[in-house]
Amino acid sequence: LSKVQKKTENLENFKTAIGSTIKSLSNSEKVEVSFGNQNLETKNTVVKLPEIDLINNKINFKQIRALADSKSLRIRFSKEKTFKKFEPEGNISKKLYDIAEKVRCEKLGSNEFIGVKNNIEKYYQERVNSLDLKSSEDKILESFENYLRVKFFNSKNNKDFEKKLKTYTKDLNEKLKGKIKQLSNLTNDQAEYNSLISDLISNMNLDENLEEEENNQENKEENQKNQKNQEQKTKEKEQDEQEMSIESGT
Repeated sequence: LSKVQKKTENLENFKTAIGSTIKSLSNSEKVEVSFGNQNLETKNTVVKLPEIDLINNKINFKQIRALADSKSLRIRFSKEKTFKKFEPEGNISKKLYDIAEKVRCEKLGSNEFIGVKNNIEKYYQERVNSLDLKSSEDKILESFENYLRVKFFNSKNNKDFEKKLKTYTKDLNEKLKGKIKQLSNLTNDQAEYNSLISDLISNMNLDENLEEEENNQENKEENQKNQKNQEQKTKEKEQDEQEMSIESGT
């Protein structure tokens, strides 16, 4: 076989292996996997994974394995009806609630399967090390997920990442500190866990706070823009007056 044929065969074997792992880990035969933009016409549950490609000259096997494990555990341990029952209102709140459920399922899977734990933890560390946290929403979501992971998995952050999220982590510590142990003890009871985390997230009023923060940022940018325009007009006026003065003198 040529190198290209060998590579294609290896990738197809890897995809087949991932499909088998997902069926086994999700504890369901009615599940299929799609890669990239591939659309499957099926009544079964579809696990969508990124396309297998090169990232920084390395094939993204670790990413595929970790996401496949995480999504399989979600199918295995999370009941959609229960999840929807306690879902909070608000865009950011919904995202945080979804993250909390993902981490709960990963915690349960990690307790049972050491290989799964290693896949998920290694990929998570690689992912956070390459994050470019620019928006306030990104910082809120990442600090929340990181906070739960540190508490549930007894993991540690590197100093640079800890520094980036310092303010948000401190805020979460104040709001969740009294409940985090209770939450960790409820990972086997989805309804109780979903109910508690939903209440905690709702009480943070993050959607309102973020909206206010974004409005303040917009106002700040608008004021800076107006100030710049005013300075430009003043400069042009001074220039015109100077030119008139020279003409008058002449």
